[in-house]
Amino acid sequence: MFADIIKKVPSRDYGIDGLEVHVDHTSTGTVYFVSAAKEVVFPEHAHAAQWTIVVSGSCTFTVDGESKVYSAGETYFIPAGLRHQITLHAGYSEVDYVDDPLDGEEITMDNKVIAGLQTIVTELAQQADGHLIQSRLFASQGLSKLAKQYEEHAAEERGYVVKCIDRLIDLGVEVKLEAKKPAPIICDAVEYIKHDLQVSKDGLAWLKEIVIAAQDDPTTYDILKDYYQDEEGDMYWAEQQITLVNFIGKQNWFAKQL
Repeated sequence: MFADIIKKVPSRDYGIDGLEVHVDHTSTGTVYFVSAAKEVVFPEHAHAAQWTIVVSGSCTFTVDGESKVYSAGETYFIPAGLRHQITLHAGYSEVDYVDDPLDGEEITMDNKVIAGLQTIVTELAQQADGHLIQSRLFASQGLSKLAKQYEEHAAEERGYVVKCIDRLIDLGVEVKLEAKKPAPIICDAVEYIKHDLQVSKDGLAWLKEIVIAAQDDPTTYDILKDYYQDEEGDMYWAEQQITLVNFIGKQNWFAKQL
């Protein structure tokens, strides 16, 4: 029901006669190419958010006892966690995007840690670039102490990027050069520290889970633990600066950064 090139996409066997499924995992979600030569009934289930376009035939979608038929050319969206039942009628095909890069795969601690290492490689490299740019911006404003602080941040972050790259290589995992999200450049030093503080808080909450997941791999655990402690120190420094600004005033704080 799909073009021959889709057969190059890895298939997944559900053990259901007449059902053909090809699955491609991306860095952000999972794409499914589904076709049914015979009627296939999926029992009620739930999963991550899903968007579907019906390519051919029709299906019956049921939630809380209410059913709706979707036919070729129509689309539907399933919110994350919504329990639903679906029947694929003979001759049906669809393309799905599920908002989970490991949908349908057995999630293990290993691939959670590996995904975390790759995320650090991508996002921490971006963060280091941002800190270096902010350092040069603050230097141009005469805030030499602040510039040095962020220059050191950038160097430390680059070091952890290298360690994570090397660990992925040691684990036999392909390291990816992924697109990076744009990040703001903020001229006001105090506002930037506030922004950076929130980034640190959000990042530490995520990183803590990866550190815990890596406990059975001492080498990776030590890398991530050291990185966590370093980031925690940066967060405390930012909190101290905001407290100091509130206590002595912005202009007096600026004077201390010259």
